[in-house]
Amino acid sequence: MSVLVDGHEVWTYWRGRWNKEATSNVTLYSVLRTGHGLLVGSEAARIAFAESGALRFLPSFDAVPERKVWDTPYGAPPELRSLALGVDGTVYANVHVGWIVRSQDGGVSWTTVRNGLDRDVHMVAAHPAKPGIVFAATANGFHISHDNGDSWTPRPGKMPYLYQRAVACFADRDVYLASTAKHDRGAGAKLFRSEDEGRRWVEVSGLPSADRNISTHQVKAIEGGRGLAVLSDTSLYESTDWGTSWRKLRSNLPTVNAILPR
Repeated sequence: MSVLVDGHEVWTYWRGRWNKEATSNVTLYSVLRTGHGLLVGSEAARIAFAESGALRFLPSFDAVPERKVWDTPYGAPPELRSLALGVDGTVYANVHVGWIVRSQDGGVSWTTVRNGLDRDVHMVAAHPAKPGIVFAATANGFHISHDNGDSWTPRPGKMPYLYQRAVACFADRDVYLASTAKHDRGAGAKLFRSEDEGRRWVEVSGLPSADRNISTHQVKAIEGGRGLAVLSDTSLYESTDWGTSWRKLRSNLPTVNAILPR
C-alpha cells in the first residue's frame, strides 16, 4: 500500500514497515502502484515515477499535445487528480481540467482519450476485474468506456444532480457507486448505486446528505460486498451489502482525503 503524506511525501507499507519512497517540493495529488513502478501525480498536471527517494517526471506526459488547453475554473494550474490501473495494465490519468490521458506501455507514451467524455473530470477508475472497462466522475455526470477509453458514454440516469467527485465498482459484482452534489462546493452531497453500468441509479440508504462533497478517493468498493465512504471529510460509513445500505463506523476523524486498499 502506498499513500501521500501532507501532500509532499510518498510512503509505502510493506511487510509490516512504512518506508518513505520520495519527498517533493510540489504538491502531490495521487499515487498508483503499477507493474513498472510507483507513479505519482502532482500539481501542474505532471506525472513522475518515485525512484531512489526522488521523483522522475516523465517528459512524454509533459509533451501531451492537449496540455496547452488544460486549466481550472478557478484560475490555478491544472492538477493530476487521480490515477487508475486496468487489469490489462493500462494506466489512466485524470487531468483536472483536461479529460483523461492513457498509457498502454508502462508510461513510455501517453494519449488523451476524449471521444464522448466531458472535459471536467474529477476521478477516473478502472473495473477491478474486467479489462477494457474504465469509468469517470465528471462535472456533468457518470461516463463509462468499454474500449480502454477510446469512446465514452455518459450515463447520468435520473440523479437529482450531475456534479460528481467519486466513483467505484465492486470486483465481485457489477455494482457501481457514484457521489453527486448540487455544485462544486458540495452542498447536498449524496451517494448512488447502479447495477446496470449507470443506466439507472438509486440513492443508497443510511447516509445523510453531506454539507461537503463526497470527494475524489472518498468512496471505496471492496470484495465481498463491503464498501467505505467518507462524509463531510470526517465521518466514515460502511456497507456490507454492495452499497445498498450504510451505517456509521466513526465520526470526528481527522480530515480523510482518501480510502486506500489494505
